[in-house]
Amino acid sequence: MDLQQEWNRLNERHFSPGEPVRLAVSDLMRHPAESPLAKLRRNARINMGYAVAFILLFIALFVWNSHPYVRICLGILIAAYLVAALFTGYKLHRLPPVPDMNGPLLPVMKAYHTQLRAWINWQERVALFIYPISIAGGFFLSLATRTDLDAALREPKTLGFLIAAVLVLTPAGFWLARRMNNLAFGTYLNQLKTNIDLLEKPE
Repeated sequence: MDLQQEWNRLNERHFSPGEPVRLAVSDLMRHPAESPLAKLRRNARINMGYAVAFILLFIALFVWNSHPYVRICLGILIAAYLVAALFTGYKLHRLPPVPDMNGPLLPVMKAYHTQLRAWINWQERVALFIYPISIAGGFFLSLATRTDLDAALREPKTLGFLIAAVLVLTPAGFWLARRMNNLAFGTYLNQLKTNIDLLEKPE
């Protein structure tokens, strides 16, 4: 079967000219560096790079500030970001390479869609646990640089500010993270899903 001809036939049947979700096989095969599969892999690597950068930042702050509350929060964040970086690396290692024109395209598309969607969902769930700790750590660090942290935390007003910050910033951070994931991965994953469905059920 000529994969490119079959793909052109599907495009003509199911898409209007210029429709943004169309994903040409020729783009995947002849320009693999610019294909959605390659961009998904690249964006996942960038995400892992940010995790490593944050780990280094948290380690520097851990060394710089010796207050136990700050260090507890930073220690949890370092561990969480380390797990995230390792898990991302594991997911990237499991992703198959883009096949050549004679290779099986559909299993590769399904692997990218399934594995990266699961990875994003895992990140978003973990974020709900990480954001309150990150907010508390930033709050403690800010107080520790300006005043006696232990004395400040004995004031009900300070604890009220901390609770309010966690309640407001946690959903805001979750919304922002989901939006950024959608910008980095959503378009390409939606393309893959649409075209996977077409290849599996061409009629």
